[in-house]
Amino acid sequence: MEKVNLKICVGTMCYVMGGAELRDVIESLPHNIIEHLNVSYSPCLGCSKGEEAPPFIEINGKRVAGVSKNSLIRIIKEELRDVV
Repeated sequence: MEKVNLKICVGTMCYVMGGAELRDVIESLPHNIIEHLNVSYSPCLGCSKGEEAPPFIEINGKRVAGVSKNSLIRIIKEELRDVV
């Protein structure tokens, strides 16, 4: 199975609004989950001028707004439900 592509926005607005915490979540994930992720960080996903609230992520090409630590874990587990 291909790895899940996860991009986390760490631009100023996203970073201040929780993006920094999302990085911490990724660093604390167990190895059996991390090995199935391609994680990258972006200075901007181009979403900050819309009506949706930061922080933003992109998972397998789908953008998600207002991501919290708990919702990030849930989103990752949903993407990996057939793997782990």
